Amino acid sequence: MKRMSASCQVVALAFIVVCAATAAAPPKFAGVWKLNRDRSEWLTGALSNAEIRLIVTQNDKRITTEQKTIIRGREQTSQEFTYNLDGSETTADVVRPLAGMMSLKARWIEPTKTLEMTSTITGDNNGKDVTITTREQWQLMENGGTLQIIRTRETPQGKQRFKLYFDKQE
Repeated sequence: MKRMSASCQVVALAFIVVCAATAAAPPKFAGVWKLNRDRSEWLTGALSNAEIRLIVTQNDKRITTEQKTIIRGREQTSQEFTYNLDGSETTADVVRPLAGMMSLKARWIEPTKTLEMTSTITGDNNGKDVTITTREQWQLMENGGTLQIIRTRETPQGKQRFKLYFDKQE
């Protein structure tokens, strides 16, 4: 009877460890995602009719994103951005929205459910130093088939907010 009890305890402990490890694993956003305009909210201007694909690669240490945008049949210039998942800063030399060095940071919020990525650039715009900050909160939905991104962009002209839904393609 004691032997059975010890065996049950070992199995129960192993089960708890496996469940805890599974629960602690961060979401995997890797893949190709296509913007679902019908579900997305607050799209304005040219973005309201744009075709947007998000290409994401991810490993345990980094996530790399590239947004490919087609407006009126023309593919816009795109660039890859790499964020460290440990919260440390990376940088990228950019020409849009301003020319300069962009600071990139990522952090997990709501333990392992939401990834927040922030990009900040300060540069010259017609003789004035301006700062543009974009904050995105990524969360997987519908068993990983949908990516929801809440994007907030702060510019000298004010704050814009978008709620974007992407459907997984690959």
